[in-house]
Amino acid sequence: MTERVPEFALLIGIFLGLSATVSGAVLTGELFRPLLTGVVVCYPFAAFGIVRSEDPSEAIPSKYVLAVGVVLAGVTLAAALFERPLSDFVAGLFAATLVALPPVAYAVRYGAGVNPLSPAQTLAVTSLLGALFVVSAPVTGALAAAIGFLVTLSGALYADTRGYRLPRKHQRLAIAAGGLLGIGIVGVAVVSRLPLVSALASGAAFALAPSLFVALTRER
Repeated sequence: MTERVPEFALLIGIFLGLSATVSGAVLTGELFRPLLTGVVVCYPFAAFGIVRSEDPSEAIPSKYVLAVGVVLAGVTLAAALFERPLSDFVAGLFAATLVALPPVAYAVRYGAGVNPLSPAQTLAVTSLLGALFVVSAPVTGALAAAIGFLVTLSGALYADTRGYRLPRKHQRLAIAAGGLLGIGIVGVAVVSRLPLVSALASGAAFALAPSLFVALTRER
């Protein structure tokens, strides 16, 4: 019985998450918020089952988890596009990012092996994509900075997990560049009279992403 606790936790999470999503969708006529509620209910049970299992990849194949995460993120984004104003697109994209990250992290941890890019290429692509989101934040809103921060940090952690190590000199340069870019974008936003909160979020994302990455991987 004890050996089956992790699997039972996952099944309970899926059942409760589906129940919350379906009942919420039926009662409200919407899908976006009920789907997020179902994810919030399901993910902690899934995390408990994964942590308590000696080898969760035997019962929960990483490729299937990745596929489910991608589908859930796509449905979340689609629901946001159909049910919310176009001006809330960034909020929908942020929600989809949060939905996708845990399954992606699981797939990386347990070797799904579906990424065609090398760790260095992945770091370069995610850094560029994240920077684009962060730069656009003073115009599109603070959530764009949060998306850019998550994408950049996730890509860097993925590269580190796959064995790509930045030299200490490059780490220091990245921290310095992040700080300078953060100060610079806030300065440009102030001069251009763009929203200050979004500009500060953008500056903080530039400054924190490399620093947090170095702090999280220092022991390695």
